[in-house]
Amino acid sequence: MRLTLFAIRNLGRNKRRSASMLAMIALATMALVLAGGYAAANFRGLRDQTIRNGVGHLQIGEPGFRDHEDRPLSRGLEDVESVRRIVSADPRVRATAPRVEFTGLASTNDRSVAVLGRAVLPSGEYRDAGFAPRMLHGRRVAEGAEHEAMAAAGLASTLNLRIGDRLTILAATVDGAINGLDTVIVGIYTTGVRELDARSMVVRVDTAHTLLNTTRVSKLVVVLGRTADTAAAQDALASALRAAGRDVEILTWSDLAPFYHQVRGLFSGIFGFLGIIITALVVLSAANAMTMAVMERVREIGTLMALGTSRARVMGMFVAEGLTLGVLGGTTGLVLGWACAVGLSRAGIIMPPPPTFTTGFPLEIDVVAPLYLLVLLLMVATLGIAAVLPAARAARLRITDALGHV
Repeated sequence: MRLTLFAIRNLGRNKRRSASMLAMIALATMALVLAGGYAAANFRGLRDQTIRNGVGHLQIGEPGFRDHEDRPLSRGLEDVESVRRIVSADPRVRATAPRVEFTGLASTNDRSVAVLGRAVLPSGEYRDAGFAPRMLHGRRVAEGAEHEAMAAAGLASTLNLRIGDRLTILAATVDGAINGLDTVIVGIYTTGVRELDARSMVVRVDTAHTLLNTTRVSKLVVVLGRTADTAAAQDALASALRAAGRDVEILTWSDLAPFYHQVRGLFSGIFGFLGIIITALVVLSAANAMTMAVMERVREIGTLMALGTSRARVMGMFVAEGLTLGVLGGTTGLVLGWACAVGLSRAGIIMPPPPTFTTGFPLEIDVVAPLYLLVLLLMVATLGIAAVLPAARAARLRITDALGHV
């Protein structure tokens, strides 16, 4: 405690140098927590976007269904309703949505385009699971006798589609024959990804079954109440389905999101490098400031040792000054970082769209308590370590040399 009081008094002796050091530490701390909070917000946003865009928390299919994406129904899920009943009994499950995925050719009177089709059950997909695409015109497909379809914006532009237009879909059935089906366009939507907008379309599951001559679905998408329950729900559902005699494969959103892991790895590398640079600057600046403090107080150090102060205590005094700087500057930086994070997140700033995306996203910076604690400890430890070398140099001074220093 006495060392801390001495450290605070000594820091007050050269207010200008101490203030500049505190400002630098506070700015470095603020930069680290803002960068880390921005990365955390991006990771969270990308994860939630991946889940909301149709991947869900879990996907259930026949074993190896991911290895046959060129012909997804060759490993299609039979009797999906029995699987839905078992899955829906788990209290962690919020909704289930059967899905049929297919490729084919979309044709109007004068144009044809290869398409990536997705067939959904409107009640499960939109009402329960909440996988609602951003509609630009019209409405989403609904239950009914007529075969309805939604076209993505790029596809609609290529085929010059309008609401109410007829669109013929050609696709290979599960038996390998070519089948065609007329649909009516009821909506135009956007996925936010340029490449997907150019080829995507949505129909109902019964429309896809008629087109592909099957009753199978490609997979069952499961939405949970909390993302944190993903691993536990995967294990529980696997056990329940196995007990019911269903041999299925259950994959998590993480298994199905390679893009998420690529972006996370890239951001982690960038922010890790930024953290190393900032920490190095703090170490060098702190070491320089502490060295100057030692050189200015050589005679004082000699007097203290002549009065019987041990070398260890002299060294501890300077290390305490470094630790005090770290605590004061780090705490100030955390407060400033928190204020900036909250202010920027509430400002409604829209960032430009990333490459291949067509829409921007709101700027958000998360306040991550473990990150704040880690950065504070890093700053305190950094200042303490930076003070060790100058403090050791001060403790090694001979009393006579120190007293005669000019």
